[in-house]
Amino acid sequence: MERDSVRKIELSLKLESDRMIYLDLLRIASSYLIIVYHFQNQMSLGSAAANVQSRLDGFTLAVDLFFALSGFVISSVYSSPIRTRQTFGIFLFKRIARLAPLHWSIFAIFAIFAALNAAGYVKSNHPELYEVNCILPNLMFLHSFGICKSLTFNYVSWSISAEMGMYLVFPFLTHISGKKSGPISILVVLTTLYLWSLERSFSWLEWSFDFGVLRALPSFLLGMTAYQYRYELSKIPRAAVYLTLCCVLFVGACLLQAPKPLLLPLVYVIVLLGIGASEQPATARARRLAPLGQLTYSLYMLHPLVQTVLLTGVGATLLKLHGVPMTLFVLATLPLMLPIAWLSLVIFERPVRRRLTRRLVVPPRDREGNLFTPDSRW
Repeated sequence: MERDSVRKIELSLKLESDRMIYLDLLRIASSYLIIVYHFQNQMSLGSAAANVQSRLDGFTLAVDLFFALSGFVISSVYSSPIRTRQTFGIFLFKRIARLAPLHWSIFAIFAIFAALNAAGYVKSNHPELYEVNCILPNLMFLHSFGICKSLTFNYVSWSISAEMGMYLVFPFLTHISGKKSGPISILVVLTTLYLWSLERSFSWLEWSFDFGVLRALPSFLLGMTAYQYRYELSKIPRAAVYLTLCCVLFVGACLLQAPKPLLLPLVYVIVLLGIGASEQPATARARRLAPLGQLTYSLYMLHPLVQTVLLTGVGATLLKLHGVPMTLFVLATLPLMLPIAWLSLVIFERPVRRRLTRRLVVPPRDREGNLFTPDSRW
């Protein structure tokens, strides 16, 4: 009976924090913006396909929104100073324990696809995804450091590589993200990136495999700095209302093809409003939906696999769907992503993470703080 009770708790998605409700809602929303952007490529839209893709292109800034949210939450969860190499090692190990199992598992599946493609059993429309020289960078979370020449294997995982890059410099970033130094540091980084973009053929907001780790820096730093200003942000009146309006404005601006450099400040405003709203009492509906934020990482990492297997393999190849039936098939897959992500979280990610971190020894002087606060979202 006791085991059944424990099992039930493990399988559930429950609200874990009263102070991050709207941040969790932003996380689940950002995941679905990315999924919609990628899945629309599978829809049979005919001559309208190029126009739809260009109007949804701004949705890719949801990745930058996620970097900013991550900077805030990591600063909150790991708020005690990282004083020693041992503490830093434990910090990195816990981050790897959260990100690596799913990343490596999906990579292994795509590696099998690569072998089948090389043997001629499966034909790929994007053979560049299976670049042999990028196997090691993918396994070591280095495929957003300019090592690879294209997106490879689980192509969205470049952002996880960039996230890991932020963890590597997290102790340094804590020193430049204070109340006085943080805004100046963000301005310096943004200015440098924009000036660097002038020498290149496209904006730094397009970077992914090609130095996407640098793209993550200003947003992650913004989130860390916002953590220092969380009390001031909590004073924004009716923050949740303004947050909703800005989210609608962002989607509308994307559909109207507003330039990404103009959309990015709006993304940052949404992040700040989300922090302010999360510091205020939440509505009952927001509290009910917030636990879905725990599925964000699973949704993000799994949707390329679902796209390959279900949409391309089953829908387009096996069932030979096209036109309206294929579009409806894609739309029906969007809600299906939720139970898929839930199964991944409760059956695989949580148990593996628990086993990996079970034997960690936290230095005694760090036990009083919340440096190692358990939180299944992060």
